[in-house]
Amino acid sequence: AYKKVANKVKPVTTTMPAHMRIICKIPEDPLLSLPFLSPVPPPFTPGTHLTQERMDELGIFCNEFLWPEERKLAAHVLTNNEFALAWDEMEKGHFHNDYFPPIVIPTIEHIPWTHRQSPIPPGIKDEVIKLIKSKIASGVYEASNSSYQSCWFCVTKKNGSIRIVHNLQQLNPSL
Repeated sequence: AYKKVANKVKPVTTTMPAHMRIICKIPEDPLLSLPFLSPVPPPFTPGTHLTQERMDELGIFCNEFLWPEERKLAAHVLTNNEFALAWDEMEKGHFHNDYFPPIVIPTIEHIPWTHRQSPIPPGIKDEVIKLIKSKIASGVYEASNSSYQSCWFCVTKKNGSIRIVHNLQQLNPSL
């Protein structure tokens, strides 16, 4: 979409404050905690997180590109790391603070904004509330006493579910 000259965001020349730089720390070698990988992988046994249904959903055993032993090896690697996989919002995680501390985004001086939210269409209201509650429960959304309020809206995905889209255009000039 074409953006008018009056609406374009002009970059501000400045330096990143030292306390806001993103620094990846590695407190220990993550390769030391990897589980042993057998050269002869055992047959797949469903785990607590990687069930037979989820394994079938991945389609590893019906993949003709892989040899049978490669399929067993892929299943073994996934089983050893089953808690790194997420099938829904509740199973998603975040980076461990030991490796990546919370990010602070620097902004320039500006006036906080509050935009009125459009009403949620009644036909999808229950689904939107369920989606918001799941995002709160999984830690994606958290309570805030911020003086900012940006608008958001919902779009329907190809599979029929909904996705929340946040309109952050007002934030761009402040970064």
